[in-house]
Amino acid sequence: MRDDLRCEVLIMFGYVIVNPKSLEEEQFKLYHSYYCGLCHSLKDLYGLSATKLLSNDMTFLKVVLTGLYEPDVQVSKENCVVHPLVKHHSRVDVYDDYAAKMTIILAYYKALDDVNDEGKHQKRLEKLKPLFQEIQKEMPKKVAIIDENLKKINTYEDKNCVDLDLMSKTFGKVLGEIFVYQDDVWADELYTLGDNLGRFIYLMDAYDDVEDDIKKGTYNPFKKKYKDEGFDDYVEKILTLFASEAANAFERMPILTNSEIIRNILYSGIWSRFEAVKSKRTKENEK
Repeated sequence: MRDDLRCEVLIMFGYVIVNPKSLEEEQFKLYHSYYCGLCHSLKDLYGLSATKLLSNDMTFLKVVLTGLYEPDVQVSKENCVVHPLVKHHSRVDVYDDYAAKMTIILAYYKALDDVNDEGKHQKRLEKLKPLFQEIQKEMPKKVAIIDENLKKINTYEDKNCVDLDLMSKTFGKVLGEIFVYQDDVWADELYTLGDNLGRFIYLMDAYDDVEDDIKKGTYNPFKKKYKDEGFDDYVEKILTLFASEAANAFERMPILTNSEIIRNILYSGIWSRFEAVKSKRTKENEK
């Protein structure tokens, strides 16, 4: 049985979030309506249990695609299982289905890893497998690329690879492929955005977990560098490079709709966890 692998954690990410403190209330409500729309789409396509797979990460994908391609959006106000007493706005468009399918793909691989490594979530895997296979038939090339690179990450981690560029680049290919909705004039920029965001996420997750991984004896590419002087600054410089490249790709696209939300996430939201972890460690070291 393998040790816990970093890609298992990354399957559902968790770092691509808005920073509500620097986002106007109306913009936050707008973002929430996209989040709710994706939730409804997951329910309509795959059943109520699929709403548990909802993530900010795939909501961000939907917001980017909606902002770029400007489709017709259906706006409704309704209750839901999570908020049964208060009606809220929900925005649904053609890109919800795509984001929902990407959610299923990532959830499937997460469940597969859980079963292989820890023997848990077997029932979840059984439920996700036929859904995954249908998407695989629809998008064989995309799924093959995602599968290939997630397997490469597992192999590299098994070999205790500490090549940060190789590790982050491999995961970047996964998210880069996910961000490309169709082969058109914007495919390269969407890939670049997803690729660099994926690289950021991979190393951010490693930075976040390095202390726990050292204690548990599990894989982390930062283990040897963690005690080096200036470690936090070293990681921040690398993350800044990837965040900048992702933001630059966004800025090169003619996105006006949702641009404030996207900028909030790329320039502030994705840094929230880094700042929290760095601050906590600094205070602990001062003690």
